Amino acid sequence: MLIVAYNTRDLLLEAIGSVIQEPGVEVIVCDNASQDGSAEAVCRAYPSVRLIRSADNLGFAGGTNRAASLAQGQLLLLLNPDAALQPGALDALRVVLAAQPRAAAVGPALIYPDGTPQPAAFRFPGLVQVGLDLFPVPRVMNSRLNGRLHQTERARPIDHPLGACMLIRRAAWADVGPLDEGYFMYLEEVDWCRRAHARGWQVWYAPQAVAVHHAGAATRQVPDAMFAQLWRSRLRYYQRFASPVAGRLVCRLVGLGLRAAERRAGGRRRAAIARVRELVG
Repeated sequence: MLIVAYNTRDLLLEAIGSVIQEPGVEVIVCDNASQDGSAEAVCRAYPSVRLIRSADNLGFAGGTNRAASLAQGQLLLLLNPDAALQPGALDALRVVLAAQPRAAAVGPALIYPDGTPQPAAFRFPGLVQVGLDLFPVPRVMNSRLNGRLHQTERARPIDHPLGACMLIRRAAWADVGPLDEGYFMYLEEVDWCRRAHARGWQVWYAPQAVAVHHAGAATRQVPDAMFAQLWRSRLRYYQRFASPVAGRLVCRLVGLGLRAAERRAGGRRRAAIARVRELVG
């Protein structure tokens, strides 16, 4: 299991505890220069965990890649520090990979801490999703129009899961390559799944596996900086995978949306928006 942590001590311990008793599981934590005692707490509570103490914040992709380079197993479980697997979830994910030899990865169903279902199965994003991110329409935000897939009772192929929890076949990781460290935060799992599909792999959703996801425990510590990172990542994704025409349309749409948001924003958020607008002209 690979966890990248930043100032999420209590949730990190819960995430490790949800998996560490599973037979044969190796746990590697990359602590991204946390200042809340996360690394020390892991050492005290779980001395068997292999801990990487990074002097700098490597981002999610950089931290995951560093942890993956040390892993020995044939399956890599990417788990956010604010997520915890429910009993039987890891076995259910393993079953799907065993039954589907062309499955590169599989993600579980996700629930919020109060038990409310959380979107966990998605289509690859396109222009409609960009528009809805910038100009939300509440009644369609959790619909297929916004890339959210109906979460069926049976395992099924999807475009990508939410990166809060994803079990990856080591052979697929070797074939597709590591996460793209050009994404500091956000969309790195979408990019990876896109590359996996391009190489003939599948990605699956397994509703029999369930994980609790607190959603944004690390990123909401610095919301304005993460707002800028989110849009940097989105623009990088579309630059890589959209057609030239679609890429130009994305930039125009983002520019319009951010100008509207800038008029409503306070000082720090306005500065973050201005940094993103520089990327789209």
